[in-house]
Parts: sequence; structure tokens; C-alpha cells
Amino acid sequence: MASYGQPRRLNALTAVMILCGLAAGYWMWRFFPAYFDGFTVDHVLRETASATYKLSRLGEPERSKQLKILLDKARIDIIKLGNVTDPELTVNLDLEGVNVTVSADYTVPITHPVINKTTMLHFHKVEIADVKKVQWE
Repeated sequence: MASYGQPRRLNALTAVMILCGLAAGYWMWRFFPAYFDGFTVDHVLRETASATYKLSRLGEPERSKQLKILLDKARIDIIKLGNVTDPELTVNLDLEGVNVTVSADYTVPITHPVINKTTMLHFHKVEIADVKKVQWE
């Protein structure tokens, strides 16, 4: 019969678990804020896609003007509410048939304090909504 000794307090598994915990903490500290702001950008895009329902019923010269105003407002809201500082932020709106697609493309720089390196996170957010006329019959 084999006799096992008392396990050491710090073994290889404990060291791996501590390293994984430190890596998760570092990710939460440096990367999670950018992803959390991405949820706000998703919300702004959803609101913009929903607002196009009413504008899609307008005639052509007025519709183009109002969609441009809506797109500019969405861009301003993404910058303010989503904390996006990318000067090359692009917000697009495609109205084809009964669907509207609103998208935003931007990058977020993540600086690493110890190694003086910058990581660029590229975000491409898309929201699709249905703008067909509702028949209440």
C-alpha cells in the first residue's frame, strides 16, 4: 500500500491558478472598460435603427436630410456616451427595402503600463432593424 505525504501548500496547480487569477484581473483592469463602452455603443445603434422607422415613411428630399441629422446625432452620442475618442469613427446607415442596418467602426488604444506597449482593439458594431409598415388588421 502506498503512503502519501502531506501536500505542499504551494504546488504547480496552485501557481497556475494564481497566474490565471492575475491574468484575469489584468484583463478586467485594462480591457473590460473598452468592451463595457461597446455595450453603450450597441444601445445607441439600436436607438438609431429604431428611430429610422418613422423617417422611412417620409418623402425623398426630406428623408435624406432627416437621416443625415439622425446619423450625426448617433455619432455625437457614441462619442459622449460610449467614451469613444477615435477621430476616425465612422457611423453608417443603410436603408434597403424593409431593413435598416446601422454600423459603427472604431478603434480603442489600450496602453500597457509596465512594458510600454499599445494594443489597438478594433470594434465593428452592427444593428439591423425591420422598418416595414405594420398592418393593424
